[in-house]
Amino acid sequence: MALKDLLRNKLTKKQLALVPSSFDIIGSRDRAVAIIEIPDELRRKATLIAKTLMKHHKNVKTVFLKASERKGVYRLRKLKLITGDKNSLVTHAESGCKFLLDPKEVYFSPREGTERLRIASLIKPKEVVMVFFSGIGAFPIVIAKKAAPKKVIGIEINPDACRYFWKNIKLNKLENIQIVLGDVKEKSVTFYGACNRVIMPLPESATDYLGYAIRCLKNSGIIHLYCFSEENGVNRQVKKISAVCKNFKKRCSISAARVLPYGPGVYKYRFDITVQGNG
Repeated sequence: MALKDLLRNKLTKKQLALVPSSFDIIGSRDRAVAIIEIPDELRRKATLIAKTLMKHHKNVKTVFLKASERKGVYRLRKLKLITGDKNSLVTHAESGCKFLLDPKEVYFSPREGTERLRIASLIKPKEVVMVFFSGIGAFPIVIAKKAAPKKVIGIEINPDACRYFWKNIKLNKLENIQIVLGDVKEKSVTFYGACNRVIMPLPESATDYLGYAIRCLKNSGIIHLYCFSEENGVNRQVKKISAVCKNFKKRCSISAARVLPYGPGVYKYRFDITVQGNG
């Protein structure tokens, strides 16, 4: 049942119209955290909304309010406790994998589970896969668990995320993953010419790092780049990507797919880039 329906007899029609239609639940059937965005006009009703959500979702023990946009090098947003347990450490289950995390400390999107599984299904046996901005290891772990890569490398600048990444590798009993703590621009140098595929799940600025991804590929390879765009802006992104490939004297074919809505008229897109060298 939708949250609006649960609140129908508790809020006015005007207030109901402002209730968000979706929210994130991170965790398991036993213990989860909910993160919700509530407009300013409804802030006085935040506790009522949170308790109603918890009553319907028995596994949710904590409800946070999104108190800021994602910002900073670590892509974190401020979360304000509305109600529930202050302890927000949870284990999230996805595609047969487990991810230990605290959403106050690290970035994680449960909405991208289907996308992570889709990418894993594309990995060919014995591939060396690079994941820029790897966070707590969601992409690398799903790939290592569901495909048969030779190796998955994850570069992440947030030390807290790397700490959870390491715990999640052990939690999922995996061995063919390498964690690299640091800035992609600095740490990717070690892997130039070593990878079959690069994944770039940082939609805010992934295009700025495309050159580093191309350098990490062997003579040819595949890049999955994510970015935000309006529907009529996709062609501009394709031209930008093509220009970078041309600067590296690479031939590339590019396809775009809409992944998730982001805001009014704006979506997260995935650009699948097949890069071919000259030799």
